[in-house]
Amino acid sequence: MNDKETIISLLNEFANPKKMASFFVNNATPDFLFIRPSGNPIDAKGFEQMITDEIVQEKAEITKIHRFEFLSENTVMCIFTLGSKFTYKGTPNDDLPTVTSIFKKVNNLWKIHWMQRSTGNSDLSLWD
Repeated sequence: MNDKETIISLLNEFANPKKMASFFVNNATPDFLFIRPSGNPIDAKGFEQMITDEIVQEKAEITKIHRFEFLSENTVMCIFTLGSKFTYKGTPNDDLPTVTSIFKKVNNLWKIHWMQRSTGNSDLSLWD
């Protein structure tokens, strides 16, 4: 696989409901942060705990990749829409957020360094 295929494969692994909770623990840089829709950051272990304790993930999929750009040979930015159906603290959600992610190559392996998720439902027509 080339670098782009490897990163897209990682994103698809993230979108797997069975792997989502532990994804960042296994695939992130040590200083990784996930910025939640509230604007509050959470690290990989915190994300795993949140998904395990508070979220029942029914479905997730990468709906569309809007931007994929090599910022350097070791840094990639990817912006995508994530279809996500889940229950958070008893409240059902069927979201289509836009997600910004930054990957870094560390010891020749691609790792997720940063991810920020928007709220609710993105208007996909605005990306055309």
